[in-house]
Amino acid sequence: MIDAHVSLQGSYSKALLMEYSKAAQKKHIDELYVLEPTYKFQECELLYQEIRATYPCQNQWYNNITKCSIREYQNFIDEMKQEEFPIAIKFGLCVSYLPQHERFLEQLKQAYPYDVFVGNIEFIDNVAFSWNESYEMMWNKYNANFLYRRYYETMNALLTSQLFDGVAGFDAIKICQIKPSFSMDHTFHKLAKILKEKAIYVEHDTSMAYRYQHGDDGLQADFLQVCKALGVRVLRASNASVPEEVGMGF
Repeated sequence: MIDAHVSLQGSYSKALLMEYSKAAQKKHIDELYVLEPTYKFQECELLYQEIRATYPCQNQWYNNITKCSIREYQNFIDEMKQEEFPIAIKFGLCVSYLPQHERFLEQLKQAYPYDVFVGNIEFIDNVAFSWNESYEMMWNKYNANFLYRRYYETMNALLTSQLFDGVAGFDAIKICQIKPSFSMDHTFHKLAKILKEKAIYVEHDTSMAYRYQHGDDGLQADFLQVCKALGVRVLRASNASVPEEVGMGF
């Protein structure tokens, strides 16, 4: 069994990685994907320049993040691949996908041979959609149907960018607990077909329930059903940020 998304949160030590591995073993997980978010790295500052300029709270969010050089993570990967762990471990990035920075993301991917390169949408047109402040910044200003369309248009761009092995938080827009008035069936079928054609896996993120208290324990049930029908690869992911969260909700 795989836990396809855990993060060390910038703490790069063999001892901590061993803690994650042992926690996985206890839950009969035999492979972990360690995915560090791009906002943790100094070299990825360019990705967030428009986001920082859009709202002061977004600039404050970015400034409050403890960052390090991406070389520190890459050196850690090189060192850990020489070590032995009780389970298999893959290393990669969870990338904030912003369509205007595809060229930068392409260069980021080419700069180092990551095992996994995963895309994630956290912002719609440079505005966070899942924060407490998002209601004032977005949901109280724009029609929900428009925002859902923009989100899934951006998801379509992510999936067709030729950049990613997997996608995290596929339907994370639902965290806001606001739904569109139209059916998502056509959109879900269209995007599931792209996932299958491009051989991109999709995370079934159990933190949707244990961290965000959403009714779904991962992907929306009707989208998950479409993925299974079309043979899309779906991987359970805890999105763990501490060893105790590995495999949570599996």
